[in-house]
Amino acid sequence: MRKRNKNKIGHTIVFDVFNVLWMTLFAIYCLIPLMIMIAASFSSDEAIQAYGYSLFVRDFTFQAYSVVFKNAVPLLRAYGVSFIVTGGGTLLNVFVTAMIAYPLSKPHFRLKGPVTGLLLVTMLFSPGMVPSYILITQYLNWKNTLAVMIIPQIGTTFNIILLRTFFKDIPAEIGESAKMDGCSAFREFLVMSIPLSLPALATCSILVALNYWNDWGTAYLYISDNKLWNVQMLMINLVQEVQLWKSKLGLLAGSQSSDSIVMATCVLGTLPIVGVFLALQKYIVSGMTVGAVKG
Repeated sequence: MRKRNKNKIGHTIVFDVFNVLWMTLFAIYCLIPLMIMIAASFSSDEAIQAYGYSLFVRDFTFQAYSVVFKNAVPLLRAYGVSFIVTGGGTLLNVFVTAMIAYPLSKPHFRLKGPVTGLLLVTMLFSPGMVPSYILITQYLNWKNTLAVMIIPQIGTTFNIILLRTFFKDIPAEIGESAKMDGCSAFREFLVMSIPLSLPALATCSILVALNYWNDWGTAYLYISDNKLWNVQMLMINLVQEVQLWKSKLGLLAGSQSSDSIVMATCVLGTLPIVGVFLALQKYIVSGMTVGAVKG
């Protein structure tokens, strides 16, 4: 028995060491592009052209950031749009998603099977870009509005299934006691289920916020008014202008940077959401594991 326990402990230690080494290497692999991007943003364009991209800053300069912040008004306006879309869209998205997932978690809901199947179909098939564009621009008239960047992304099937799984694990006795006290179904949802589902809701909120913040395709298709550009769209436009300067205007070495500007725009568009992710990453782990173990 003791020998078997020792072998089990030895296998556990080897497995843990392997996991630590593997995850460390994977973390380094993920961090290297971010480190290269930050280092290049603080390097001069001449150093990048001479030595290529590096993990360390070469010929330290703020020249790229000075070009980006040369006209701060569009940048601040774009950040405002991104914060409005990300904050408001996340709250609305998660609330609607929870309202869809809650009845699907109830065994007495008769339409649970057909609705779940319909949701799964949307994960496998898409109507395509052309019908969506016609619907949004000609029928809904959402072009050049904030609604087009918020509403079409509401009700992601993955998040609905995630919340449904968590709602299923809430003891049925809690809902029954609430009904005995005269609590309606909607009040039970708001007062009982929502507070008990905060880990899963936090996970969905982070995933939805990442999607809203990094979404540039929607703005590229439907937003032509530069006053409604989000950060990602503004950065893409700036990168395109830099490439135009470089290809058609013949930038001279030392006059304006080009590659470093591209990296600086990527840093400005990435760091805010990276900070949020690092601050709230524990909720992703706890939310993704909800329902994995039942007592």
